[in-house]
Amino acid sequence: MRRIIAITVILAVVVTCVAVANLRRDPKALKVDWRIKKRMPPLDVQVEHPSRGKIVETITAPGTIELVEEADIASQMVGQVTEVLVKKGAIVKEGDLLVKLDDRDAKARLESTDARIKRLRSAIAMAKADLEKASRDLKGYRKLADRGFSTPSEVNDGATLVAKTQAALEMSEHDLEESLAARGSTVQALTWTEIRAPIAGTVIDLDVEVGEVVIAGTTNLPGTVLMTIGDMSRMRVRADVDETDVALLESGQPAHIYLHADQDNPIAGTVDLIAPRGTKVGDVVSFETLIDVRGHHAASRPEMTATVEIEVKRAADVLGLPVQAVVHRRLKSLPDTRLFRDWIASQPVKPSEKGRDQESRYVQVVFVMKDGLAWARPIETGISDLEHIEVVGGIGLKDQVIVGPFRVLDELKDGQPVALKSPDEKPGEHDEPKP
Repeated sequence: MRRIIAITVILAVVVTCVAVANLRRDPKALKVDWRIKKRMPPLDVQVEHPSRGKIVETITAPGTIELVEEADIASQMVGQVTEVLVKKGAIVKEGDLLVKLDDRDAKARLESTDARIKRLRSAIAMAKADLEKASRDLKGYRKLADRGFSTPSEVNDGATLVAKTQAALEMSEHDLEESLAARGSTVQALTWTEIRAPIAGTVIDLDVEVGEVVIAGTTNLPGTVLMTIGDMSRMRVRADVDETDVALLESGQPAHIYLHADQDNPIAGTVDLIAPRGTKVGDVVSFETLIDVRGHHAASRPEMTATVEIEVKRAADVLGLPVQAVVHRRLKSLPDTRLFRDWIASQPVKPSEKGRDQESRYVQVVFVMKDGLAWARPIETGISDLEHIEVVGGIGLKDQVIVGPFRVLDELKDGQPVALKSPDEKPGEHDEPKP
């Protein structure tokens, strides 16, 4: 009996010493749970090993197809339409005649101006002849005055006549300059009666008929738009990129354009211009972005709606996992081990997390299956696409990472028993995402 008591005391002392040593090394290492737990059956899971491959990160934005080069054709004068030489859908070249206006008034003013110019030129010729005669007479008066045969009054009258004829000549010459300028304006008005195509393209809108009176636009009054011509071979998308994504955009980035009318055949594009200032509609701020369409596509039409997928980052050969394998857990719900403490200590605190309780911080984790149990591992990630996310650190190629089902991953805890999902089980049988 004494021997049994001695052995029991020795064992108690040994256990106590080991416990004290562990507590000194890690005060939180000893946790005693006196509750009686019922062993839960293992959860069926799917696992994958991390694999290397290409990951392309993209952002999406809604947009509208428009023409790069488009011109609204308007009149530069008031006039009545006498002839429309094109139809909607017609292809025109630069300089082609589109519309003719009534030119009778412009021609009459041009004829009147030409007649005035002729009359002024005749008046100038007459004034030059009068000036020549007056200058000759003044010269004769001065010679006679030197010989005493002419009075000073006659010489002065001769000089006055020369000055008057000189002034008359200059006045006629100024009138001629004014008339020539008026003729240029009249000729310009006459050319405006013939409205020609400023660019090559297709007549996409036609809003004028013979007999209508068109007006020219002013500062406060818009003019009459006769038609619209656009180059159908050059198109772009005007997209609205959300403010959370605009920092990732750069000119020259490749893009794919998915027309809502033909989503199975994406069109290649390139980011051309990003607006420096956003537009706020309600509580949503977006930035207008122009994406040039590469080549000509018969399926695309102006004003079509589309979704733009812009490639912002690309990695050719990186370690990756299915995106659903990475979950977020609060630090307080994870095991208090050196692995997680060291991991958290190495991660910078985000501005949104400053001032918060450390235990409330969220940590990116994956669950690795080992010996029939799920073990949480902190993980560092990089870029991602719709299916895969880059793994920067935390796991290796040989780890069996739990990737599903979604319902299991959403509630999975560290150390929980798991088993591989039966291969003959129908996909989605236990994978019902929460609403």
